[in-house]
Formats: sequence, structure tokens, C-alpha cells
Amino acid sequence: MDCRRNREDELKEIWKSWDAAKKTHFQDKYGDVAHLMFIKPNDALLKAMVRFWDPTYRCFTFNKVDIIPTIKEYSTFLHYDFRDPLRIY
Repeated sequence: MDCRRNREDELKEIWKSWDAAKKTHFQDKYGDVAHLMFIKPNDALLKAMVRFWDPTYRCFTFNKVDIIPTIKEYSTFLHYDFRDPLRIY
């Protein structure tokens, strides 16, 4: 797997250029998804996750054992506190 980040700086600049009202409107509609742009991903972790991801069953498979991370575990992986656990991206 090759990890690439496309147009990350451009998206960050667009977000920073918006005033508070526009950011609030976006967050009301889409939640905190914009804040994920500012999280530094761990490339080794992403490679491991992709290697063990089973797209058919939509879970991770380790030695024929299916594992699905919890919201708390995703929060730890991403170093992000999900305020509304019903709105996960």
C-alpha cells in the first residue's frame, strides 16, 4: 500500500478562510468531519489496517477471527474525541 494525501493543504486553506458563521453552518450539516483534516495519520497503522481489512464482511480479520473496533478505539487510533457517537464518519 502506498499512502498519499491529496490536496490536504488546499482543503485546510479553504477551511481556514471561512468565517465562523460558515464553519458553524458546515458543522451543523456535516458534524466534525472537517476536523479530521488536521489529524496527522499514522502511516504504519493505516497500512496494518488496510492489510487486515476484509471488505466483504466490513471488519478486520486476524487469523480467522473477525474484529470490529469500537468508537472508543477509533477515537484512540485517530487521536480525536468524537463528541457525538451517533455521527461517525
